Amino acid sequence: MLGALSVLIATAIVGPAGAELLRTGGTGSMARAMQRLGAAYRAEQPDSKLEFIPSLGSAGAIAAVIDGSLDFAITGRPANAKEAAHPLTTVLFARTPFGLVSSQPNPGNIRSNDIAGLFADPQSKWPDGTPVRVVLRPRSEVDAGLMDSTFPRLGAAVEQLRRHSEVPLAATDQDNVAMASRIAGSLAVVTLTQLLMEQPGLRFLSIDGVAPTLENFERGDYPYGKDIYLVFPLREQPALERFIAFMRSAEGDRLLRETGNLAARR
Repeated sequence: MLGALSVLIATAIVGPAGAELLRTGGTGSMARAMQRLGAAYRAEQPDSKLEFIPSLGSAGAIAAVIDGSLDFAITGRPANAKEAAHPLTTVLFARTPFGLVSSQPNPGNIRSNDIAGLFADPQSKWPDGTPVRVVLRPRSEVDAGLMDSTFPRLGAAVEQLRRHSEVPLAATDQDNVAMASRIAGSLAVVTLTQLLMEQPGLRFLSIDGVAPTLENFERGDYPYGKDIYLVFPLREQPALERFIAFMRSAEGDRLLRETGNLAARR
């Protein structure tokens, strides 16, 4: 699947031969949104092109920016202290709702205080009696830490699950939705932007009676969101500056909304 995604992004985003090239990568949940932004930017600036390198993750993309392999990274976290020892700029770019998804046709609603129990109880079942099958992410993944810090007692429940080798572990954002789509009764953590753009056949649970729509998120009714950052070298890059200006334009804001994101307030 990752190979197919790489081909899709490369063919959909890159522009004509000899065009000004920007290379990026990072959180896989933003891959298709960046495809959309890159295609729109190419339409406005035919001599420019954007290439998204898949499967890097936030840490890998920041490392690639530091060594000069990427022009910028799009990440689920700011540069950490070790990374920030290099001359980097980190800018909050967008926010997207995140939540719990399942392959169940009607996963329903869950109270936020009950989420840890849903993960912890090996006998957990969906309303139709289907067993709940959790899909985990590696400890190093941003989304794993985000869930642990957001919902009470969830971290301990997930650590218990990690002791069981039969519990599936998804290395990347694309693996995560692929596994959750294949497994009956799955339970996984996904962002709205990835769900909208990849259409993996998964459905969100409501939390405390509120669905993770962009409208609910913008109003503050749904409080669970993931911050998206741009990380780039602290030096002049005219091509990158033009692309960032486009992403921050009214058209960029509109495209972000279409892809399940809210532009960060500046």
